[in-house]
Amino acid sequence: MTYSEYTNEITANEIYDGLIGCGMFAEKIPNFLSSAEFLTYTKTLALPITTVKDKDYVRYSSMRNINIPRPMAIPEPFAYTNLCNSVSQEWNRIQKFFEFETRNQTHKVSRIHLRKMDNNCALFEMNYKNYEKDDSPEQELLITSKYLVNADISNFFPSIYSHSIPWALKGKNFCKQRANRDKNLWFNQLDFYTRNVKYGETNGVLIGPHVSNLLSEIILAKVDKALIDKGYNYIRFIDDYSCYVASFEEAENFLVDLSEQLKKYELKLNDKKSEIIPLPLASVKNWVNKLNNYSFLNTYLTKGKESLRLKELKSFLDFVVQLFLDENKDSAILNYAIKIIAKKHIGINAKKYFINQIHHLVLLFPYLIHLLDEYVFEAHKITKSEIKKISENIYKYGTKKRFYEANSYAIFWAMKYDFDLEGIISDLRTDAEKSEDAIFLLLAYLYEKKLGNRLVDYRKFARTLKYDFDRFWIFIYEVLSWNELSNEYRAMKQTTNLSFVIDKYR
Repeated sequence: MTYSEYTNEITANEIYDGLIGCGMFAEKIPNFLSSAEFLTYTKTLALPITTVKDKDYVRYSSMRNINIPRPMAIPEPFAYTNLCNSVSQEWNRIQKFFEFETRNQTHKVSRIHLRKMDNNCALFEMNYKNYEKDDSPEQELLITSKYLVNADISNFFPSIYSHSIPWALKGKNFCKQRANRDKNLWFNQLDFYTRNVKYGETNGVLIGPHVSNLLSEIILAKVDKALIDKGYNYIRFIDDYSCYVASFEEAENFLVDLSEQLKKYELKLNDKKSEIIPLPLASVKNWVNKLNNYSFLNTYLTKGKESLRLKELKSFLDFVVQLFLDENKDSAILNYAIKIIAKKHIGINAKKYFINQIHHLVLLFPYLIHLLDEYVFEAHKITKSEIKKISENIYKYGTKKRFYEANSYAIFWAMKYDFDLEGIISDLRTDAEKSEDAIFLLLAYLYEKKLGNRLVDYRKFARTLKYDFDRFWIFIYEVLSWNELSNEYRAMKQTTNLSFVIDKYR
């Protein structure tokens, strides 16, 4: 399928439903929130909501694989609704824009973008892979190429200039000379509502909400058009470029041309990550082949799964750690290895050893936290007591390092797997208040609510945050009663008692 075939099969109603109902909360947040009920509620409102302007947003930090937090965001819901409504109202124009800008592509340049997905209401997924539909153009691009150029955009989402969205849609000169005089033009409205979800600021779009990925594609599709017209052959994963060229000179020219096109939209290349690599090059990284070709000896089958004894598991994990050290501590190696083991059956002794190793690794490399639920706890049916031990130590790590995503996951697992964090509960509210992290605060509140503890102090603290409501809206809204709220929140809670928390965690 072509890029435009993907976008054209999404209707205006579906883009609205997907962005609001399944695209408001980032995937990195513990899975206890949903905007499905809110989506239904928005359909009872007169849109756009004219009283909602210049809203701040909830900050949430998620650990990256270099042990540095990535700032993410949960948008103020009514400002986000206005933005998604603006996209939906003009979806036909946006579809035609994508169709026009991508018509000269011999292969689909952008590999990760909005699309319909099977059994998933979301329209965007960062790690989406569907080779049957998307194919793999890299092999054909390699045939006449002698060099590979890797490049990415510096600080991409925080650097997007909101005015550059209408520049991409209608042209910079047109917008500056004529269109700026009419704020009601559809592309200026898109710019306006984009700024509204970021406190009226023109610099940056929020990281996390799926609408940001759509907005970024509007700009980069325009850049793609200019580069494809110059004859370059490349693929792009969000803001990461891989260009296949016939000469070193062409490689240098690509970097210059890419930089010039990005400058038109106030973006710039990340010089530290730009590189020109001679071909041939292995189709996958060397460590991937080593892991995929690792030979597990003396295995046996359990219900159709390859089973590992303690000796084999130890050998594999030792190999993985050594490979990790040899490859300059590339975190992807640990991620990949954990996913390989998730497909195996491991015996009782092997499982005990594996859990101890994972417990150790996650405290060294906390970005592994996101893998634990699916690829460790559920995949290997880890006992409640073992999950509790890991959660307690992750919580302590989070408090010590002020990495509150760790605290949030520890509390989330205590709720999901139904165990008590006895050594933590006495300080939980104090820790949550000190963090000033809305997700941690809300999970602490829900956990103590589940335990039947008095919640009056959480409500008192929520009232103290009302001066900065937008930055804590998810916590304040869930904790306070309707008559302590105001404006749109008061009406929503009074009439529907709507919650953004999934039923089983309420």
